Amino acid sequence: MLNPLPLSPLETRQQQLIEANRLEYGYRYDLLNFADKDRLATAKAERRELLQWLEQHAAFGYAGTKVDCTSLSPGCRHCGDGGWSCLFVNGRCNGQCFYCPTPQDDSGPPVTNGLAFIDPDEYADYVAKLGFSGVSISGGEPLLTPDLSLSFLRAVRKRCGEKIHLWLYTNGTMLTADLCSRLKDAGLDEIRFDLGAVRYNLKKLRLAIGSIPTVTVEIPAVPEDEELLKLKMVEMAEAGVKHLNLHQMRLTPHNFAPLTARGYTFLHGEKVTLLESELCALRMVRFGLEQGIPLPVNYCSFTFKRRFQLAASRRRAALSICGSSESVTEPGFLRTLTATDVSYSETALLQSPSYRAPFDKIVLASGRSLYLERRPLSLEPELSEDELTALQDGKPPERLAGFERIESGLADYF
Repeated sequence: MLNPLPLSPLETRQQQLIEANRLEYGYRYDLLNFADKDRLATAKAERRELLQWLEQHAAFGYAGTKVDCTSLSPGCRHCGDGGWSCLFVNGRCNGQCFYCPTPQDDSGPPVTNGLAFIDPDEYADYVAKLGFSGVSISGGEPLLTPDLSLSFLRAVRKRCGEKIHLWLYTNGTMLTADLCSRLKDAGLDEIRFDLGAVRYNLKKLRLAIGSIPTVTVEIPAVPEDEELLKLKMVEMAEAGVKHLNLHQMRLTPHNFAPLTARGYTFLHGEKVTLLESELCALRMVRFGLEQGIPLPVNYCSFTFKRRFQLAASRRRAALSICGSSESVTEPGFLRTLTATDVSYSETALLQSPSYRAPFDKIVLASGRSLYLERRPLSLEPELSEDELTALQDGKPPERLAGFERIESGLADYF
């Protein structure tokens, strides 16, 4: 009997991701309709054709994980550049979107990256001390608590001045002309509507046109709504919408039932995503360009979120703790390089230290301390002379690539 051929590094990584997906969903994993060999081949061919066309007519950015980057909204630029802080001002929503990835019944305090902020001035000081260039207010539905949302907007604007870009996410159902005026007076630069909650009705969105400087629509790419969205793109452009952002839908334990009931095809990866959603988004970008619709469409892939948003969070913490003998890599890891070996650490910003790793403190004006913890990673390989030279020249050996470079391109289909 012949021994099976050893797996390549890519195949090994894919098997690890499949097992992680299986572990996350347990017995329900077998209920998922993953793409078989034939469906994968068809999907790869379609995506390849779409990407080849888009490469000639659109701008790819962020290592090929985001398209079209020709005219991104200001908030998207701050996010992509790593300068974004998102405050979830509440965890409650009045919408019933089937694709929502999380429960919307949390009445806890405002939170960002696991840090709770009850006092708007304290959050504004955190934003200033960490050097963020953009802040978004999200939920839940932040307009369910308008006074709370406004208090955070005002505090950040007062503390950080005009240099900070402020935006807010909403389904629009609670928006009024008076509230638009109050948001404008609080310094809001951009408002983003998830119109999926109202079946793409633009009535409430129109209240913001001419009041808030940038009006953006940000929705998941729902495959069965593709033809409706094509019609709505024209309506959005005529209404004065500046940007349309399309997200890739993903599966979570919370939306498992409604997504599986719709017969979608799922893809393995760092998290389980929807095949049809990515293809729908790419077709929509192409459609807008082919038709000359004056509405920039941006596909924000789940791959972008996993690679760039996580890297930005790591990098911000790492830069705050980086020593003179260290450097921060593109994915945001702290690198310590000696004459013979290299080691990496990951940093985390915490409300309280774990006491399992070294940490530094950031003291806010209120007297509250936040803790920057340095978590050593196990890898400490010795380097050959050639590897050391290559690393210093910005050409890391393959075994270190994940610590040194953000992987390029959209996620593989497997």
